[in-house]
Amino acid sequence: MFKQDNKHALLSAEWEVLAGFGLKAYQQDEPLAIDSNKLLDDDLCLETLRNIMPELGAPNLKITASLVIKRVAFLTLAPFLYAMSGFDKGLDGSIENSVFEYPLDNRIWQSKMPLKNTSVSVLESSDNEARDAWRDEILSKVFSGHLTLLVEQFYRLTKVSRRVLWENIAVRVFSIYEQRILTNIAEEKRAIAEADYAYLLDKSTTDLFGLNENPLMVFYRDKQLTALSENPVRVRRTCCFYYQATEPPVYCGSCPLPLKKKRTTPP
Repeated sequence: MFKQDNKHALLSAEWEVLAGFGLKAYQQDEPLAIDSNKLLDDDLCLETLRNIMPELGAPNLKITASLVIKRVAFLTLAPFLYAMSGFDKGLDGSIENSVFEYPLDNRIWQSKMPLKNTSVSVLESSDNEARDAWRDEILSKVFSGHLTLLVEQFYRLTKVSRRVLWENIAVRVFSIYEQRILTNIAEEKRAIAEADYAYLLDKSTTDLFGLNENPLMVFYRDKQLTALSENPVRVRRTCCFYYQATEPPVYCGSCPLPLKKKRTTPP
């Protein structure tokens, strides 16, 4: 059994970094916000999605749910993964400790990630097995205790594909580690961060998702140059429907649809 202290506060420099990913302390009566666990109530969840739908420009609840989980995934994962891999600090990312904000301005999210309790756990051991157990506790709260619950709820209420929702989450995991964590953390933390990332993509890593298989690894593929990209990209397997909420249609940089259209368009 590992030992940890859950009563530590983030240092001011750590707060500054994580606030850049949307982390903030919760204040009551914030406009356009709902306790995240209330999204597990069918009526409140549908009401919230219906309120967001016209602000996003989405034509239906299925597309709204897809675009919402993209935002939730970033705000839920970026500060938590960075704190864990970069600072060895464990934030509580459970759905009970989180608040979902949904203000938008001209279809652009203005939301952040308020936490009711911003204290962090700090591992009191340098033992690798102890850190693995500590990491599992942090990640289980974020995934099986939050994101997996929302995936199942959105799928059940709107019939949006689980594959779409999980690829939306997977893409966020990839970009958070590859573009934000591994490129910015101290060099002495890099090996640990790489191990954390590899663990999230390991086929045997399933329990922390509360599923029988790892829902992220199927979407991890080599980056490639495409006819539409100047730099190598990891082309998605599914479409998130973002283009259906934009006018004229705008496609994500890794969307598979423009490539399919280009291949099928006659010269």
